[in-house]
Amino acid sequence: MRQTSLDELGTPLTDVTFCVVDLETTGGSPATSEITEIGALKVRRGEAAGTFHSLVKPDQPVPAFIRLLTGISDELLLEAPEIGAVLPSFLEFARDTVLVAHNARFDVSFLNAALAQRGYERLTNKVLDTAALARKIIAGEVPNNRLATLAGYLRCAHQPCHRAFQDVLATTDVLHHLIERVAGYGVTTLEDLTAMSSTRMDGTFHKISLAEGLPDACGVYRFLGASGNTLYVGKATNIKARVRSYFYGDPRRKIRDLLRETQRVEVEVHETTLEAEVSEIRAIQRELPPYNRAGKRNAAWYAKISEKGSGKVSTTRTPKDDGSVYIGPFAAVKVARTLVDVLRDAGALVDDPEPVFGALEQRMHRLARAGRFEEAAEVRDRAGLLARSLARAAEARALVDAGDIVIGVGARALLIRNAQLAAATDLDVGDVHGTCTRLTNIATASAVGTFFSAAVLAEARVITSWLVRHAQEVRLISVEDSWVLRRPPATDRFAVRAEERSQKEDDTLTRRSRAAAAEPESIAS
Repeated sequence: MRQTSLDELGTPLTDVTFCVVDLETTGGSPATSEITEIGALKVRRGEAAGTFHSLVKPDQPVPAFIRLLTGISDELLLEAPEIGAVLPSFLEFARDTVLVAHNARFDVSFLNAALAQRGYERLTNKVLDTAALARKIIAGEVPNNRLATLAGYLRCAHQPCHRAFQDVLATTDVLHHLIERVAGYGVTTLEDLTAMSSTRMDGTFHKISLAEGLPDACGVYRFLGASGNTLYVGKATNIKARVRSYFYGDPRRKIRDLLRETQRVEVEVHETTLEAEVSEIRAIQRELPPYNRAGKRNAAWYAKISEKGSGKVSTTRTPKDDGSVYIGPFAAVKVARTLVDVLRDAGALVDDPEPVFGALEQRMHRLARAGRFEEAAEVRDRAGLLARSLARAAEARALVDAGDIVIGVGARALLIRNAQLAAATDLDVGDVHGTCTRLTNIATASAVGTFFSAAVLAEARVITSWLVRHAQEVRLISVEDSWVLRRPPATDRFAVRAEERSQKEDDTLTRRSRAAAAEPESIAS
């Protein structure tokens, strides 16, 4: 097994030198206000490693309310150095440290403004904000995340008083308390701490150890439950990095529930992303993992047009090679029924669907001109559903009609047959004919008739999408016939805005087609 590198492990917190900093200023904006005091404390392994403190003489008087708040007056700053004389010493003090501040954006913005005004580069230190950390780690335990509130709640030895160095001491106490709090959840590196999120505090973060030993390679991963059941299937170009990412910063309840149930992770390494994507969709179709959207239920419903051109339209779960036209399959019967309603209203679908779309478009515009906008939108959505269904069918049928397609991707050769990835092997550039023969000998693919199963349709969509996205990487080795993907009609005329399609689908009759818009499997033949 490959040994984990130090870079992968991250920087242990015991090896980090923190520079806790606090400023006092003449106001709230670095554009109009100036620094009046800088305090800083370097700490390493919980011990002080150096202190920095200086008053700063600004080029403007200290406002009365600042004098009352901090006790810093113009008289106190008469003998203080200007910021230009203080910055070099502070930069040297903070070199090679991680800056820590409470509401760090405020302090860092003032420091960077002062540096820029005097010709220095901006700070390049990593920055840790104790206010942001507290919001994630002890959210709900305190009424707010002010430094005084946190210092009191955590019973810190030092309390803030709106003076730079005293506030630095209080911030340091808060930092140490927060680090102690998260240590029990497996947070032991700087990278873990900076990526800290509330999702880690629910007791699942320790399961990040499930990613140990996973390959830094392209492939498919499965989250498995206690009984070995597949909970979720995904693909990644870097399996280890992707699996680890689930434990960082994703607040969705669905992800937290998934991590609670997960007991182990299994992976499959693939040579190409196409092989990985096909393996993923096959696993989803076969195993129906509950945390995959597409795996919640099988697509089994079709809209059927009996004996092409006769006009009889119905729904069915048992398609046959009987000369009828089948549109689908869909997971929900209401989607198939929506298409049946569309076809009954606009006319039966024949070889050329343009008359159907023309009738729907005329009806949509007629309703819109009459001010019946909701009804016009319903017609648009239903027509869009039909257009997308036919487009997906065209994609799959184009692959089937092309016959055997052999492509080269890097050092791999892949055979596509019947809109499925039928075989893959290493490409022998010195014997391409032998490579094609080897692919033919090992190829397996389901037969395709006048309609598509849900599994074949889903795979066809994956393959077509991948070919379009990776066209520059693909070398066509051979094709039995020809692969032509024509732009389906009406896809633009009835397009729905992406944000509208992403809204939660309504179950009412007038919104049925919007629910259908999210259906991943729909075809016609």
